[in-house]
Amino acid sequence: MKKYACLLLFAIMLNGCDDGDLVPEIIDFEGIDPKSCDTETNELIYKLKPQEALILQLEEGTFDDVAGEKEISINETGLPQLVYRTFDGIISSSNICDAIRPTSPNVINEAKAIGGKITIKTTPNESEPAADGSTKINGFNHSINMSNVSYLITGGTQVQPDFYFGVLKTSTYTSPVVSFTATNAAQCNQTQLYNYSANTSMIIDDLDPLLIQNTETTEPRKSTITATQNKIVFNTYKTASITANYFCKTPRPTTPEIDETWKAVIDGVIEVVTTKLDNTNYKHVITLKSVELINSGGLKFKLATTFVFGEIITQ
Repeated sequence: MKKYACLLLFAIMLNGCDDGDLVPEIIDFEGIDPKSCDTETNELIYKLKPQEALILQLEEGTFDDVAGEKEISINETGLPQLVYRTFDGIISSSNICDAIRPTSPNVINEAKAIGGKITIKTTPNESEPAADGSTKINGFNHSINMSNVSYLITGGTQVQPDFYFGVLKTSTYTSPVVSFTATNAAQCNQTQLYNYSANTSMIIDDLDPLLIQNTETTEPRKSTITATQNKIVFNTYKTASITANYFCKTPRPTTPEIDETWKAVIDGVIEVVTTKLDNTNYKHVITLKSVELINSGGLKFKLATTFVFGEIITQ
């Protein structure tokens, strides 16, 4: 961030005496997508025309992985900074992002915003359903709008009409992979099941007691996910150290530490098919149908339309 701050300050010092009149119609970057100098931090984003640049510098972490809307005020000092520049030749991203910028073209005019409001609306970039019906969250779309932006010009200030800066797409976030070995599934009691991998787990609480019975099925037993029955929780963990010893304990262990928690949206269905293995043992295959998971931030993704939770053996 210090690098970018120095670049903007250097340019302002070079051009502080050239505050030529700013005509609002000149600042028109409609239809040009914003780009980022660093896709990890997204501190400095910009829009380019052949000899013009509109540069927005923000605090690191402004574009976070949380759906919602935020407003940020532009002030004369500190961040964010919004700067408009014109050049005496054709420019590229190196004129904005490089630590040592090209010696040409030169900045011939610069106007720095001293007031206004930035509104950022963040929505997840959810994939189209795959062949199995599953979806993924592949980053976020950050829609940026500017309002009441005032620029310092010769003789005072000038306010530009509200305008749409554009959408910045970030891809540092991907929804977790939900995949289990069927035979890892187990039963704590009649109303609680679990399955796990090294760094994920899925627990079904308040299972409909009619689903697991030692009677062969001719048709799958079915029960709907509700707010009080068949509650499904999927967790990811910060370390890959989950074993069967983690489950069936009250309270549940605090280690390994949970990274993310997702819950099943109501109206999905749990199906169980039971077959008799021998005189005493029955195998129950548990399948989730049309289940969608949601986290506390409102992010959602869908499991495969038919997702095998696992299989358990009872006597």
